Amino acid sequence: MALLNVFQTGKSGMSTAKSGISTAGHNIANAGTEGFSRQRSVSEAEITQQIAGQGGPYHGRGARLARVERINDNYLEKQLREGTKNLAYSEEKQVFLGQVEDIFNEMNGDGLNRLVARFFNDFRKLSSDPNNEAIRQAVRESSHAMVNDFRRISGEVEQVRNHVDNRIEGNMKEFTTLAKELAELNNKIRIAEIQGNDANDLQDRRDVMLKKMSSFVDCSITKDNHGMVNVDIKGVGPVVTGPNFEKYHLGRAQAQPDMGSIENSLQISRSPHSTQYITDHFSNGKIGALIEVRDKSVSMVLDRLDQLAYSISSAVNEIHEKGFTLEGKTGISFFENIGGPTGAAQKIALSSDVKSSVGNIATALQPSSPGDNRNALAIANLQNIHFLNNGRTTADDFYNSIVSDIGVSSATNTEILSQNKSILSQLGKMREQVSGVSIDEETTNLMQFQHAFDASAKVIKTADEMLETVLSLRR
Repeated sequence: MALLNVFQTGKSGMSTAKSGISTAGHNIANAGTEGFSRQRSVSEAEITQQIAGQGGPYHGRGARLARVERINDNYLEKQLREGTKNLAYSEEKQVFLGQVEDIFNEMNGDGLNRLVARFFNDFRKLSSDPNNEAIRQAVRESSHAMVNDFRRISGEVEQVRNHVDNRIEGNMKEFTTLAKELAELNNKIRIAEIQGNDANDLQDRRDVMLKKMSSFVDCSITKDNHGMVNVDIKGVGPVVTGPNFEKYHLGRAQAQPDMGSIENSLQISRSPHSTQYITDHFSNGKIGALIEVRDKSVSMVLDRLDQLAYSISSAVNEIHEKGFTLEGKTGISFFENIGGPTGAAQKIALSSDVKSSVGNIATALQPSSPGDNRNALAIANLQNIHFLNNGRTTADDFYNSIVSDIGVSSATNTEILSQNKSILSQLGKMREQVSGVSIDEETTNLMQFQHAFDASAKVIKTADEMLETVLSLRR
């Protein structure tokens, strides 16, 4: 019957309008949800058919809900992941470069370069009066101050390195948790799609997970034939494959000088018992930044501090051992022999002879020569001699180059950080234009669907009244 067809048409209109209201409400409710993509109900006309037993034209049968679309730009999501990775990299790097830079901040007191200069200047004063007990005491005190500052700076930089290790450990645990959640989402999305359901909200959550994972390390992301995403760490291998995920392991390792890592440093491997470390393959993102700061920036500072401490102690000892003390002794070291540059900034110390008596400071080049100052003057003159970097750099210039390199790295990274913030902000605005929810627009949609619902209800009411009229005629 034609009237029954009208009933069906009205019902279908109410159903599609109700779906539109539900979708608009869902959009409004998630206007502030992170990573939410605006959704849209898409309806289509039911296939028309000729009414049974009647000739003439085909009649429409109303509408039906075809799908609920997710308004999302995959290319833009990829750019957002890239921007998130770059920003996380520069932010994490800035934190620790700033910490190292603060260690060398000399605004609140004497820095190491001033203490080194005072050490040489006190030897210069001693050369003007070699027998003066007070000046000899001053030489020993300035030596203690220089030694202690070497140890202070080295110790504080080492603390930064330990802090970096702790951050690597925490970030790797969080990254593994995200990989597990992503694998579970892959499985949920697959099941939902097999059952014919829309998985829009799950896909939004998956995109959020992918952005978070990209903030930790450089990832490449692909989608398989079943709609599951696979995540590979560039240079390392797969971490998520469909519903499965890979767990990387952390452990303490022996020193690897060619990679910049020291004894007992935190390393990443594929299995708990493996000694084949893949730490240096992790690049970009938070984890890549931490590894780079630890194994390059921080290691560079420690190595150069060690080189400076070793070079000063060795050069001073070489001269001092040729001189004679007040009692005519020779061959006495001013600093303890520390063997080599490794760990020199922590090992440097005054020799036991100089600690026990300032009379053991050798100022003369001949025994029993009370006014002989040549050895003290030779040590003082080291301040202006190029005895570092194969005879190309003075101690003061060498130290200043350490501070300068840290400052330049920090300043360069600050500029890159600002650029990355601007880029990600712009990408966020672009995504908001494409996938964001406009409350005004959704409110308008609600009113439109409400009117459509009311109109469809009126179609049914009209058909019902027509049916009542027909039935009354038959009576």
